[in-house]
Amino acid sequence: MPQPLRILITGASSGIGRALAEHYAAAGHIVGAVARRGELLSDLAERLDSVTPLQGDVSNAAGMDQLIRAFARQHGGIDLVYVNAGIGQRSEIEGWDAGRTRQIIDVNIIGATNTIVPAVEVMLAHGGGRIVGISSLAGRTPLPHAAAYGASKAWLAFYLDSLDMDLGPRGVHCSIVMPGYVATPMVDGADAALVSAGARRAAALIADRVARGERIIRFPRRVAMLTSLATLAPRSMRISSQLKRLAKRKQQRGRSQ
Repeated sequence: MPQPLRILITGASSGIGRALAEHYAAAGHIVGAVARRGELLSDLAERLDSVTPLQGDVSNAAGMDQLIRAFARQHGGIDLVYVNAGIGQRSEIEGWDAGRTRQIIDVNIIGATNTIVPAVEVMLAHGGGRIVGISSLAGRTPLPHAAAYGASKAWLAFYLDSLDMDLGPRGVHCSIVMPGYVATPMVDGADAALVSAGARRAAALIADRVARGERIIRFPRRVAMLTSLATLAPRSMRISSQLKRLAKRKQQRGRSQ
């Protein structure tokens, strides 16, 4: 790919998305930082000259198409797109709540499609590129308290894996990032820092492995290994293990408040 890279990142106002924007901009790459809450991008753009704040809602198909094509026209193409915008599931109830499930679908599935489709068309017109979807290890095997969220992340991984087969021969490649638990506002609440140390470490790891052209990126290694084993474990063991992990996380949050 050319240097500097022309990169578009959705969900760039906080968490892994913001950490990725900081990581690439600090290295001198051209970054289009997309977020629904554009005001959260203002200080990022003020600190880093190569960041362009782009206010947009991934669930708006026409808006995303216009935003992505405008960024490509301004910079002569797009080399790398991070499909990162997403919302999580905070309780078991949200797994069967119609309103929350619809929100998860609108952002994690429809929003991802609204980003990927115009990005693919731009990349094909300019000779290639790479699309990176931020999925989750929660999308590898069914777990309690993750029905809607896990299903949405499983969809993204399946979609991009199949899309890579179709587009790879034409120069557009797809990578799937499947993190385990990373401390971000999505999982720790709205009062958490915009970018945590965990998000910065994750962004650096993701950027390095994407640069190597890896198709599937799972981390942390221990959690990824345990998740793989969990697919073979009895269902009762998966449920027990996940509930213990959730209880431990809740206890840790209580201590920090």
